[in-house]
Amino acid sequence: MDKHLIFMDIDGTLVSRDQKISTKTRSVISELQKDGHQFYVATGRKYSSAIDVAKRLTPETKVVASNGSIYSVNDTLHKKQLSRDALAAIYETVFQKKIPLFFFGEHTVFYTEELPEYLQKSDQSRVSASGEEDFLFIDSIDTLLSMSTRIVNGIIIADDRQDELNSIKAELAERELLSLSSSHPNNIELIPKGVNKATAIQEIQKELSVPKEKIISFGDGMNDLEMLQASGVSVAMGNAVDELKQEAKFITDANTEDGIANFLINYFD
Repeated sequence: MDKHLIFMDIDGTLVSRDQKISTKTRSVISELQKDGHQFYVATGRKYSSAIDVAKRLTPETKVVASNGSIYSVNDTLHKKQLSRDALAAIYETVFQKKIPLFFFGEHTVFYTEELPEYLQKSDQSRVSASGEEDFLFIDSIDTLLSMSTRIVNGIIIADDRQDELNSIKAELAERELLSLSSSHPNNIELIPKGVNKATAIQEIQKELSVPKEKIISFGDGMNDLEMLQASGVSVAMGNAVDELKQEAKFITDANTEDGIANFLINYFD
């Protein structure tokens, strides 16, 4: 069979809630890689986190991170970043509302409110292998802009504040300084203007000379929509939001039921 290019979201798609990759999924993907098919994780996560998951899957798995802002192809890393104007607009729009705002570099998380509980206190002072801090507190717009060369993308997270999120999203969209998406109803993904997972896929597709009909993608959230639309074979997970299922050509089992592995076994059989 002709070689395929296969992209998988991470959270809600490749991994379970406890961040585990099933043995079945790892085995199926490893065998297909031996046959020459290329696999990427495609995620909103920062680059270092995405790399960690990719290498836990198989050493050969490549990365699209930060919702398409960072990707690797032929051993070259490509990166696009939020502009200084976009950073200023985001901060001015969100800060006074006291809604948690996070920005991501390749290795660092920049935050404006308290870190979520799942980020342990012992992690907050740890320095990553890159020599960059894992976490940096942003206390002013001046501090944020001083870090602009290190920031790639961001996210606004607020549980049970949907009206405020809708207002923020509308205001930022009107400024036309960045791209906006959502991986969950409680967030707004902040992405460099004109960038999404699909733009990265199209660049990789062009570099590797793979036709669209030989591209498979798996996702569960609305930030996967463009990725699925850019793929000849679009697959929504069984646990995906209804809007994504309506757009996908196929629906597989849930992430907790080996949805990726089961689809690939049937497709390549």
